[in-house]
Amino acid sequence: MSNFNKIIIIAISISSIIFSQSLLNGYGFGKKIDIYNAASLGISSTGLLPSFREDVSLQNPSTWKNLNFTYFSGAYQVEQKTVLDNIINSTSNLGYVQFIVPIKNKYAIGLGIHPYFDQYLQLDSDDESKYIAFGDTLTTHHSYSSFGGITAFNLSFAGNIAKNIDAGFSFDILYGSARQQTVFSLDDLDYYSQQRHLYTGSLAKINLNSDILSNWDIPLNLYFGYGFPIQSISVESYYHKPFEDSNDSGEQDNYDFPLLSDTITPTGIITRNALSPYEYQFGFDYKIQKELSVLGEFSRWEDKESIGASFSALNDQIHSIDHYNLSIIRFTPRLAKNILDRINFKMGAYSNNIKLLNSEKIINEYGVSTGLSFNFGVTKNQIDFAYLIGKRQGLTVIGDENIQKFSIGITVGDIWFVKRRAQ
Repeated sequence: MSNFNKIIIIAISISSIIFSQSLLNGYGFGKKIDIYNAASLGISSTGLLPSFREDVSLQNPSTWKNLNFTYFSGAYQVEQKTVLDNIINSTSNLGYVQFIVPIKNKYAIGLGIHPYFDQYLQLDSDDESKYIAFGDTLTTHHSYSSFGGITAFNLSFAGNIAKNIDAGFSFDILYGSARQQTVFSLDDLDYYSQQRHLYTGSLAKINLNSDILSNWDIPLNLYFGYGFPIQSISVESYYHKPFEDSNDSGEQDNYDFPLLSDTITPTGIITRNALSPYEYQFGFDYKIQKELSVLGEFSRWEDKESIGASFSALNDQIHSIDHYNLSIIRFTPRLAKNILDRINFKMGAYSNNIKLLNSEKIINEYGVSTGLSFNFGVTKNQIDFAYLIGKRQGLTVIGDENIQKFSIGITVGDIWFVKRRAQ
């Protein structure tokens, strides 16, 4: 190893760093996105439990046959995190887009697209360091950035499979990319190291819900979900040769060393079975009284592979996430007599235990949420608002991370697969 490389490695290993966006984005393939619609965010649910309206969750296809109209739905979300000395990081994005078609209150099909992993992260040294090499004093500084993530294209089917039991089957085609860049600065010269990762894979999920206890006059619905990989996520990686940014342009050109014209296109290196996620979910919906329900959920997400840490600047990956939530919802009645009857109110509390693989550290996250929904029109279009406030504890270097999320969703309906009276 050259003396220059040794200096770079030492500079990275002892520099303190500050973080932009959530530190979770830097572990493995990034932060897993569990909640991507406003109705579910209002009760802190991963989508297993009814939150859109009574007996219906937009993320749980086994509940879709309870819809009377075809719906097109989407959400926009803003997230703010406060770390260290009140450093505020904010992001906003389109949460998801979904199209659901119920058929005669017996079956349903759906198409959608939603985020699965978020890898947006920036790391930067908070001060400069000086080293003596070959009789010269060198001022060093370094930074790292990653942009991208993994997206899921979803196809779902649902129907009644037995008395009191409804089922949903979902298939996610995963795709996406991430660009990672490390900048080493020696005095006034910047040295760039860049790489790109392309992701592909597919997942399946089975959802069941049952009101079998209603046969004994117990107003309790039970929910179950099991997700597994059809094709574990593969990564095709391209590692570009480092270059000296001689003209401070921020990208390689023919004024740098080596020249852009002298570079060789890197060959893709494929890593198969880099991520194999499994998911288990259990939940209940107990009706205290008409239109008022208490709901609870436990879910566990786990990666069966141990390769993700090699793609992380933090040399670690998320091994498992245990999620708990408890909530209460006042649903709208089927026949609205006044403006308040068109509004449903919801509140929830949650706790996440996030375990890292290599360090075996536990990151605890907990918080509360609230939301309201307003439906309007003949097809019961709906607009949802949700707000969540929480905290993460156990993050290396930065300590606690305070979280705020705000989401707004809009769902519009139309009449499909309904017999019309002959004119």
